Amino acid sequence: MDTDPKQSSCNSSIPTVMLPVDSLLLIFIRYLQLMKFIPWSSPISICDQSIEISEHNEIDGSSQIISKRKKFKNKQQKLSIEPGLCGLTNIGNTCFMNSAIQCLSNIPQLTKWAKKQQLSNHEQTVTQAYTSLIKSIWSGKNSYISPHDIKKRVSQHAPIFCDYAQKDSHEFMNSLLNALHSEFIENDSSKEQSSIVTNLFCIQTQSRVTCLHCGMCDSLEEITYCLPLPLENESTVTLQRLLNDFLKEELLDGPYYCSNCQDLRSAKQKTNLCQPLPPVIIVQLKRFTFDETNDKLNTFVEYPIVDWNVDDSNNSLYDLVAVSMHVGNLQGGHYTTYARLNGLDQWYHFNDLNNEPVHNTHCLVNRNAYVLVYLKKN
Repeated sequence: MDTDPKQSSCNSSIPTVMLPVDSLLLIFIRYLQLMKFIPWSSPISICDQSIEISEHNEIDGSSQIISKRKKFKNKQQKLSIEPGLCGLTNIGNTCFMNSAIQCLSNIPQLTKWAKKQQLSNHEQTVTQAYTSLIKSIWSGKNSYISPHDIKKRVSQHAPIFCDYAQKDSHEFMNSLLNALHSEFIENDSSKEQSSIVTNLFCIQTQSRVTCLHCGMCDSLEEITYCLPLPLENESTVTLQRLLNDFLKEELLDGPYYCSNCQDLRSAKQKTNLCQPLPPVIIVQLKRFTFDETNDKLNTFVEYPIVDWNVDDSNNSLYDLVAVSMHVGNLQGGHYTTYARLNGLDQWYHFNDLNNEPVHNTHCLVNRNAYVLVYLKKN
């Protein structure tokens, strides 16, 4: 049977309204209220109840989420970071700087001094940047931090560090210590030439040159913050032998002008360590040739972890507190640090952002050792 197209069209134009059950029930309740079958004083309708229940559920859900977040945050706060176990961001070939800072950070006397300094953040100095960095490292609040500020400040004293090319951890360490000392002297009203740097690291050497013709001696005293010990291209050597070679008497390569003879003469030269020795001794193992080959000497240096007897006296025993390691060569490499946390017994390996405990101290002595930091025994 055919349908009437007009009727079909008309029927299709009538919209079909589907009311939800809650709305129909609400209309029925209002009808009963109008007919006075139920009182108007009914507290809420079903629809209102459903809205309230929905809102209540949403509030409960939000409360549960907030509660869980608070519990997680509290849990994180309880899992506090051990002071000193703080990584340093590599901001572009700056592993050399991170390694140097971790070495210095674990010298107890220097860190104690840094934490006591009260300097304004407006002071744009190396001292402010370094002490602020040390306080952050030892706050127990940071698993890692960025050393942008200290790089910027040291670069103002030593422009070689302005770029982001690979540099030398010992050179940065030395530049940082020089800057700390210079700023202290500039701001010290007493005009004394001593500082926390000289008090801890100052090694005084005496170089004596003897004329082989007349026996006249000339002596020159020098101050340095490290012992630079040259290496030879050999497989194995001890640290003590390197030090003995550094101090031994030897003939000068070229002629020496003797003030007594008033002429060029052959001469011999000897270096001595002056007493007292400092609380901290930094040793640089001179692995880089810096000649036309740019080779790195991979000599295995056997150095003591405890009881290094520097000058064969019981008053000069030193324990290893940190080692700056270098893997690679002058064209490309990576620096890390092994250090005893705050000079205590537990060793850690610091690798930019990361750090991990060292359970076997045999790994501390290897061919990658570049800078050794020794702490004098009490």
